[in-house]
Amino acid sequence: MPRKSKGARLHLRKARSGRPAAWVILDGATERSTGCGEDDRGGAEKALERYLAEKHRPDWRQGDPAEVKVADVIAFYCEQRAPELAHPELVAWHMTHLLAFFGDRTCDVIDGTSCRAYRKSRETGKIGRRAVTAGTARRELETLQAALSFAYKEKKLIYPVPVTLPPKAPSRQRWLTRSEAARLLAGALGIVPVALDVETREPAKWGRMFKPVYHVARFILIGLYTGTRHEAILGLRWGVNSDGGWFDLDRGILYRRGEGQAETNKRRTPAPIPENLIPHVQRWRRITVKGPVEFAGRLIKKERRGWDRARVLADLGDDVTPHVMKHTCITWMLQREVPVWEVAGFTGTSEKIIDKVYGHHSPHHLQAAKQRFHGRNLGNQ
Repeated sequence: MPRKSKGARLHLRKARSGRPAAWVILDGATERSTGCGEDDRGGAEKALERYLAEKHRPDWRQGDPAEVKVADVIAFYCEQRAPELAHPELVAWHMTHLLAFFGDRTCDVIDGTSCRAYRKSRETGKIGRRAVTAGTARRELETLQAALSFAYKEKKLIYPVPVTLPPKAPSRQRWLTRSEAARLLAGALGIVPVALDVETREPAKWGRMFKPVYHVARFILIGLYTGTRHEAILGLRWGVNSDGGWFDLDRGILYRRGEGQAETNKRRTPAPIPENLIPHVQRWRRITVKGPVEFAGRLIKKERRGWDRARVLADLGDDVTPHVMKHTCITWMLQREVPVWEVAGFTGTSEKIIDKVYGHHSPHHLQAAKQRFHGRNLGNQ
C-alpha cells in the first residue's frame, strides 16, 4: 500500500560531496531547492510559501464552505495577505502543519471536534517533527482562523467558518529578583561562586571559571534597563536602518523599530536610554561592528545556547527565558512606584496589560480596599 504523501514541506539537506547544507522543498517525489543555506530558515519558509502559491490556484465554486478546500483558503491567504504581515515567515511555518491535517478537507469539517483533533495530533507529535505545546497548536489554529476570516471578508466564502481554539495559556508571571538578575549576568560573564559561607551556605567568593559570552551580557542589561522585547533587542543596530531599531546616542533615545517598519500589536515605541545604561552603550559602540548583541561581527538571530549556559551557571530554572527580562523591568518599575502610564509609555506595553498582568506588584495594589475597612467607616455604606 503506497504511503500517504506528507504534502509540500521543508527539509534540511545535509552537507555532502563538498556542498554545504541547504533547505529544500519536498513534495512527494519532487524536490526543489530554496536557494537558502542552513542558517536562513526564514528565507526557506518564504520560498515554501511561494511554491505553494504557484502550485495551486483556489477553486472557490459558489463559495460554500462544503465545496471549498482548506488548502485553497490557506493558499489565498499566503498569496494575498501574508506578505503584508510583520512576520510572514510564521504563516509559512504554521501552514505546513495545517495543510498536513486539513489540506485535503473542505472548510465545513472545521469544528470543535476537528480542532481538538488537530491539537492532539500536534501535542503527540503525529504531525510535525516533534510534539509541541497546546500554546503552539493554538497559534497555528489562530493562523487558520485568520485565513478563513480573510476569505470571508474577500467574499470567497459565503458565510464565516469559526475555529475552536484551545484555552489560552495564563500570562507568564516569572520575573527576577535583583539577586537572581546579578547571578544571571555573572553567569553570562562566566563568573560563578568558588567558595561558600560555612554557616549560611551563601556564596562568599566569586571567580571567573568559564569563558565569558559578552553578547548575552549585553542582551541582559538592555532587557533589564529598557524592558524591550527579545526580538527587538536582537535587531538593534548602531545606525538608522529599515530592518530593526537603533541607539541614537547623540539624543539619548532608543528606537525599537526600524525606519519604515510597520507597527504591530507588540508596539515598539521609542524611549529614552536610561542614564545607567548610557556608559555601557557608549563602550559597546566602540568594540562592536553592527549592533550590541553580535558575535564575531554578526548579529545574533536568537538567544539560545549562550542564554541557556548563563542560566545554568546562575542555577536558575528553565522557566527563566529571554522574555523574563521585560517582565522583570516592568515589575521593578512598579515596585518603585513608577506610575502605570509612565511604565506603559517607556516599555511600549498597554496600560491594560500592565494592570492585568503586573498590577499586583505595585505597592498601591488594592489600597482602596484597605482604606474601606478603616475606623468608623467599617460597615458603613
